[in-house]
Amino acid sequence: MDFFEHQARARRSTRSLVFLFLLAVLLVTTAVTVVVAIAIQLVGTQQEALTVDDSLVANPALLWKTALGTVAFIVIASLYRLAQLRDGGARVAESLGGNLVTAEDTEPGRRRLYNVVEEMAIASGLPVPAVYVLEHESGINAFAAGMTPSDAAVAVTRGSIDRLDRDELQGVVAH
Repeated sequence: MDFFEHQARARRSTRSLVFLFLLAVLLVTTAVTVVVAIAIQLVGTQQEALTVDDSLVANPALLWKTALGTVAFIVIASLYRLAQLRDGGARVAESLGGNLVTAEDTEPGRRRLYNVVEEMAIASGLPVPAVYVLEHESGINAFAAGMTPSDAAVAVTRGSIDRLDRDELQGVVAH
């Protein structure tokens, strides 16, 4: 499979994820509106037995406001999260409990990690990203975050530093 096939597959996946997100928004909005409609029914009938009839939509203006309010809440929350992610990869790593690793770090494992990331950045012609360690994660894992190379960050778990040799760590960071 070549680059263009990967790119086409990624675009299809993105379209699918956007569709699923919109479907989830629709389902959540519908569920919240139905709950409000039932609450209106219960209050209107003063806790009598609930029957499904025209009285469920007795107050359509309130139901429309509920639906729009739910969509507005989801949109605002999504935009807030997107704004957080646009702050760069360092913000993402810090939000997950990452501790910054610097060139002056003296702990051998952290220093080795910084050297590996720095060497790989230089070899690929990219700026050296911010390097973080997720100290409270014992598993072997890593991630890269950021919208552009200039705001990128690489985070590696403590388990990766403690259990992998230099070549293995380089493979995890490269991936």
